[in-house]
Amino acid sequence: MADSAAGPYALTTGPDGALWFTLVHSGRIGRIVPGQEPTAHRLAPDSGSTVIAFGPDGALWTALGIGALARIAPADSAT
Repeated sequence: MADSAAGPYALTTGPDGALWFTLVHSGRIGRIVPGQEPTAHRLAPDSGSTVIAFGPDGALWTALGIGALARIAPADSAT
């Protein structure tokens, strides 16, 4: 999923118990569920996502270093 240069940075636990984290240098958000393979969501290249949190809508929100926000819905689709 990611190499050591991808830059794991911010961490949060989702309402589903999964651990979510930013990969600041690769433009991705990673997700780990115990006992499963890690997955990653592709954001904008060089987006520099450094902050993540779950909002009251149950979606994951992240601030991108390119002056934008990204929302990852519970169904795992990034907008």
